[in-house]
Amino acid sequence: MKTYACVVCVVLAFAGAASAQTTNSSYEVATFGSPPGGGAWSGDTISVAADGQGSILALRRADPPVLVFDRNGELLDSWGDGLFPNNHSIDVDHEGSVWITDRTNNMVHKFTMDGRPLMSLGTKGVTGDKDSTDAFDGPGDVAVAPNGDIFVLDGNARIVHFASDGSFVKIIGGVEGTGPGEFSGAHALALDTEGRLLVVDRQEEAHNPRIQIFDQNGRFVEEWPRITGLLHPSGITVGGDGTVYISESDDANITIVRDGEVVEWIAGLEARPHNIVWDAGTGDLYLADSNAPGDIKKIIRK
Repeated sequence: MKTYACVVCVVLAFAGAASAQTTNSSYEVATFGSPPGGGAWSGDTISVAADGQGSILALRRADPPVLVFDRNGELLDSWGDGLFPNNHSIDVDHEGSVWITDRTNNMVHKFTMDGRPLMSLGTKGVTGDKDSTDAFDGPGDVAVAPNGDIFVLDGNARIVHFASDGSFVKIIGGVEGTGPGEFSGAHALALDTEGRLLVVDRQEEAHNPRIQIFDQNGRFVEEWPRITGLLHPSGITVGGDGTVYISESDDANITIVRDGEVVEWIAGLEARPHNIVWDAGTGDLYLADSNAPGDIKKIIRK
């Protein structure tokens, strides 16, 4: 009887929201998982991550902030009470370590999958400037290369590059503006299949969101300007074949890009996608819905 009950819970965890649909008939969308106790979601669900081995992580602005699920939506673990006054992103590196940014404390933290602290970057409560090597100003996202190098997208219109041991390497960017290699509202960061850094640069004042691309040496490579449909992009993730998925908060869709060109949309989502992740183990997408009550959506290509 106990086994039957667990199966029912898992099925309901994924099948819970038949109303979460898309106008793209090639995809199926459903609400994924539920918080501890199986109750209603609360607080913004601000970011998602996947380790490619079966764990899906959600970061929300409620306690416990970190929720770890299996691919069926069953809650495996939760942790982090009281640790992050203003969490913004969660990522999992190639070794399975978890990275979380905290914009209020100006910190970037590295944890084990079960929440044991491994490393912190930044100086707690100190606001760094464009030249700081040990302090941030509202760090927004993290990307970790296969060799362990760490790239932090900082509110100082820059990416800060650290070695795997946390030692400072260099600053990429650092100039506020709308020119090539300059940032104006940079919000999210990812590494593509070529190892290049892809930056979601909102350029809100210019009403011209774009993706800027750098190599890991900090050289500006190119930009993808005026990608059709982008109004207020918030997240970015890259599939195994190099396809780029961009979550669009204000237009309730996901823009799919190959080689800088839009190939399709997953549109009409009943969500406000703040962050998105591609699961390397299945090819499924997960998005953090920052609309109240703030849950997770799982997107499967049919």
